[in-house]
Amino acid sequence: MTLLASLAFAGAAQAELLKFETRPNGADEAVSATGKLDGESYEIVGTLSKPAQPPTGGAKSILIETQPSENVKPLALERGLAVLTLDFAKLAAKAKEPVLRDILGHLRGALKMKRILGRAQGTDADAMSDAGSAFDGLLLEDAAREPAAPTRFIASWGADAYWRETPHIEFTKNAPLNGRRFYLAGLVSSTSATNCVAPINARASAPAQRALFVALDEWTVKGVAPPASRAPLDADLTPAQELKWPKVPTLPPPPEGPRRAPKIDADGNEIVGLRMPDLALPVASFAGFNAQKDKKGPRCAAGAAIPFAATRADREKNADPRFSLVERYGSRAYFVATMRVVADKLVKERLLLQKDADAYVATARSAPF
Repeated sequence: MTLLASLAFAGAAQAELLKFETRPNGADEAVSATGKLDGESYEIVGTLSKPAQPPTGGAKSILIETQPSENVKPLALERGLAVLTLDFAKLAAKAKEPVLRDILGHLRGALKMKRILGRAQGTDADAMSDAGSAFDGLLLEDAAREPAAPTRFIASWGADAYWRETPHIEFTKNAPLNGRRFYLAGLVSSTSATNCVAPINARASAPAQRALFVALDEWTVKGVAPPASRAPLDADLTPAQELKWPKVPTLPPPPEGPRRAPKIDADGNEIVGLRMPDLALPVASFAGFNAQKDKKGPRCAAGAAIPFAATRADREKNADPRFSLVERYGSRAYFVATMRVVADKLVKERLLLQKDADAYVATARSAPF
């Protein structure tokens, strides 16, 4: 076991990092940290992955994550960043921000990291925002708070944020100069099929997150401004009870209760925010809510996806008011060619990576018509 440091930090938060150790663990390194916060001990474990190629110019950069994910980590390593994944699951919410500051202080000091980026969801993202001045940039998912300048951030959230018991906050003003906001239209944070009535909305958020990470990386290392925000403001939201959903028997009713949600088209698909290729050219109605199969069972956290019929005859047989795939696109060849145009446009706008654009087109070739 290699002891990298045994440091103590004392400050207003009364937190101190007593130990930060790493040891070989296959291709990566296992991390363990020990410290105290207000007199109580805490233990954190994690994994440190290093890039195969050293960063250009020798400047050391690192991405801190608090949830294991393969959405961004391989890309970060490819771009020359180390990736430290920390397990915050057992850490009290009030401890996350001071603990992050302690660990980041160690990374800048003992490990000589020149640039530190963070990526997290929900309450972990809020903790990163609270510790914002310790980061150079943050990729935030479904966060309730944003960091103050000079920390740069890119925040995103999906459709489920408007339909849960406590809906996402509404923004009446544009993002501040140090940030960008992206609403991932028709996407949901969970694709778990546990106890859900309707087919699952399994659209992947990874392509959007990868493009946004590259934008944040270039913003913090080169000063290249990211794409403009694409998020709903006041005029883009409407009282949920006024939304006119298509009359499809398999579409669950939306959750009750006062809330505002993004406007939708005749198919029930959202018309504001960042619309990825599979929503710009949909094959289904994608909702940010579903319904529980067993009312006494676990909560259904996924959204719903109600496929379009293949032909007009098919939809009329089921009294489906939505146009069929053939009525919309004519042929699969047209659908594939149009998908290429839509995907390449997003690549030019730096909202999609070329590899992911090619993947959308490849998937379109197997569309169900």
